[in-house]
Amino acid sequence: MTDLEALYQAILADPDDDTLRLVYADALEEAGDARRAGFVRAHVQLARVPEYDPAWVRARYHDRARMSFAARWMLELPPLPDGLDWAREAFRRGLPAAVQADTAAAFVAHADELFAKYPVEAVELSVAPLREARAFADSPWVSHLVRLSVASGLSGHAANRLFNSPHYDRLRELHVGAGLTTDTTAGNIVRSRAFKGLTRLSCRDDRGGGRALVVHLLRLADPPKLQALDLSGVRLDAEHVTRLLAAPALSAVEELTLGDNSLRAEGVRAVAGADLPHLRSLSLLRTHPGVNGVWAVAEAGFLPGLRSLSLGGNNLPAVAAGVLAGSAGVAGLRVLDLRENRLGDDGAAALAASPHLSGLVDLDLAENLVEDAGADALTGSPHLGGLIHLNLHGNVIAPPAAARLRRRFGDRVFL
Repeated sequence: MTDLEALYQAILADPDDDTLRLVYADALEEAGDARRAGFVRAHVQLARVPEYDPAWVRARYHDRARMSFAARWMLELPPLPDGLDWAREAFRRGLPAAVQADTAAAFVAHADELFAKYPVEAVELSVAPLREARAFADSPWVSHLVRLSVASGLSGHAANRLFNSPHYDRLRELHVGAGLTTDTTAGNIVRSRAFKGLTRLSCRDDRGGGRALVVHLLRLADPPKLQALDLSGVRLDAEHVTRLLAAPALSAVEELTLGDNSLRAEGVRAVAGADLPHLRSLSLLRTHPGVNGVWAVAEAGFLPGLRSLSLGGNNLPAVAAGVLAGSAGVAGLRVLDLRENRLGDDGAAALAASPHLSGLVDLDLAENLVEDAGADALTGSPHLGGLIHLNLHGNVIAPPAAARLRRRFGDRVFL
């Protein structure tokens, strides 16, 4: 066994140890595989910082040569046994570690072979009927899982069996997809043994099951202290949001995603009025807040602590940009997503003139009716020099104004 092989076996035995992965990267470089080594190092580094960190923004938009190595490495990975495939984002902390399973039975049948070769920590299940859920939960290999995703509906009995396994020692992330079949299913998930250890919960179920999950979450006397909660498109209204934001489960939340719910101004005001001292990332994508909702966000007590804010897809007029630009609370923002609104030149000019936005590293103004005057305001802004990425795709900007943008921002502007 070579030193490189020995290091890889050590990672399989102790997948949580990032130091082993960095030593493995050094060994890869010494063996002449500098690109793979750089990819492993970058992934380990990025796993330690949130996605609004400048390092993440730079990697996402400008370090494509290194980060896109994942696609090349995917092509080199051998196919998995029948019923299994690599997940779309197969790499976690630099190594192939996320798989899809057509059925829970397929995972169980091949788990010994799978974990002998890869430091798997994330599994996406397409379906998990009761009998297969029992076998999955009884597998000792689920003790390696950090993230579990169930794409389709579950019966109440299957959910009870699947999530009450004694083996979920490391499970911290749960995603439940469309089709929670009953209120009982939602209740069994929330009351399960696995749920107690979660730090990240995502539920995107537009059939009402996601809303049932919220209701049961509110009833928990001793809920998990969630750091990230994604309830996109689960038909939440202002009443549900108001109750949710007062729940103990959200006392430690850092990332809150409520996109694709018709919250309107009333619901967004409820969000803005919540006591969320740890909140760092808020997505209100396609929530229809109107200008009144934006005013509420601009005055929110948690706004100075925010690092990422999304208000995209809301048909907001220029005055909404002026409201944000005039709020001293936005000074901590690193990422501001205002895509797919109608801010126009006046909105772009208001953002460009705001000294409060000088900390931005990522500004998304795609499809906002911005023309030459707005583009020139951004070009001449004395406050936006720290931008790593400026998205102006889908706006009507003439070639001379586009050239001026490129002279100012170089490859940091996307037109």
